[in-house]
Amino acid sequence: MRKKVVLFNPVPSKISRRKGVLPLALLSIARTLDPQKYEIVIIDEAVEDYSEASFSNAFCVGISAMIGYQIHSALKFAKRVRKANPDIPIVWGGWHPSILPEQTAADDHVDYVVRGQGEFTFMELLEALQNGRGYEKIPGLTFKEDGEIKSNPNRRLIDPNEFQPLPYDLIDMEKYIHSSEFGARTVTYLSSIGCPFTCGFCAEQVVYGKRWLPLSADRVISDFKFLKRQYSIDSIIINDSNFFTNEQRVAEICERMIAGRLDIKLGNANGRADQLTRYKEDTWQLMRDSGLKCILVGAETYDEGIMKAINKRATVGDTINLSKVARRFDIKIKYSFMVGLPVANRAKSLTEEFHEMIDFINSLYRINNESHFLLFLYTPFPGTPLFRKSIELGYKAPASLEEWGGFIEGLNHASTPWADKSLAKKVYQVNFYFPFISNSVHDIIHRYPPLIKWAMLPFERAISICMRLRMKYKIFSIPLEFSMIQILLGILKKRI
Repeated sequence: MRKKVVLFNPVPSKISRRKGVLPLALLSIARTLDPQKYEIVIIDEAVEDYSEASFSNAFCVGISAMIGYQIHSALKFAKRVRKANPDIPIVWGGWHPSILPEQTAADDHVDYVVRGQGEFTFMELLEALQNGRGYEKIPGLTFKEDGEIKSNPNRRLIDPNEFQPLPYDLIDMEKYIHSSEFGARTVTYLSSIGCPFTCGFCAEQVVYGKRWLPLSADRVISDFKFLKRQYSIDSIIINDSNFFTNEQRVAEICERMIAGRLDIKLGNANGRADQLTRYKEDTWQLMRDSGLKCILVGAETYDEGIMKAINKRATVGDTINLSKVARRFDIKIKYSFMVGLPVANRAKSLTEEFHEMIDFINSLYRINNESHFLLFLYTPFPGTPLFRKSIELGYKAPASLEEWGGFIEGLNHASTPWADKSLAKKVYQVNFYFPFISNSVHDIIHRYPPLIKWAMLPFERAISICMRLRMKYKIFSIPLEFSMIQILLGILKKRI
């Protein structure tokens, strides 16, 4: 008889998305498990409700979580599992448990922590659970033994090309296929893990040891063809931390997409301004012709001094030059910025920094008004160089998994002593403006049926004009349109 293994993906935010991001981490874990030995059940709280019947008779429960609301949600689930059946082993994995394994394992609702690339670690743990022994031999595992927390040596990173394709049949794909600015049937995809750079705020280097492991162009094209053939996908959002690390690989993927007439649009592929501005024109043409519509770039700041302090190894000039290059090839750039990075002897107040950031964003709009932006408050991620810097500047880190679960606002949360709630509110507000100003909302509405589209477009245009004026003149008081959108989202959430 097969043993039931439940894998749980906590909801990522207060506003649950019914369609959106595939649970790629759980699908990756599931693909190494023998379906003849295990009945694998994936519960994704972002798209479905769950009951005790979902896990009460499970042999093991696995949870993947990142810092923020996911920990809050994951703990609620783990507590329900423990209450329903105290004998079910509860295994945590994902970024936060991988970075703070011992602190995570100290919680009463955690029995084991699978660190880093967890496919084989979790598989070997299931075998050890059946045998009742052998935990100390599993690389990448943190566990409890006689009241003591023990961490085995790290597991070596494995080339992702050695793994089987993801078992999409374990989930209802129609719950994830969604309309986006890139197409009518969009899904998320991961073509590589890790990143070779060492930005001071990023935890990628902690989890993957500054390594970048890509799928081959052959494998990527094979996956794309499968998604198009099996699920009629017309667009893919690339979730890599750095898709553009290797120009030759990018060019080969694009050439193969063109030669195979895949007709798939690619969006939000993550890259660096300094790398992309060094790409050859031929590569940019291939990217455009293959269907690449949008690149996500961590621009971080408008201040060269802060760029150096966070070890970005790129310049503000790279950000500006990239806007000019991308405009020539009709590829949208989605820039990500942060306010409130931990800087000693800060020369400006955060309010001044915020307004100067808006000035810089407006200057990028003038170069390319199709650009899109994301703005966040800096959140210290444990294990990173800037986390240690934040501690020096007075930040008090949560001391337990339960306390980390209190970060329910995620990157909109004023968690550092030098950022306040009023700034957090402005950052949150401005983030709502960007999709309207960059026409992303306009593009999505155009995919709706005619009657809905023509009913919504006048409202969208009016909101967009209002938001453009607010950004241009930095007027953020009495945000009536922002409040209207929040009320609308609240109504939609209740109806979901």
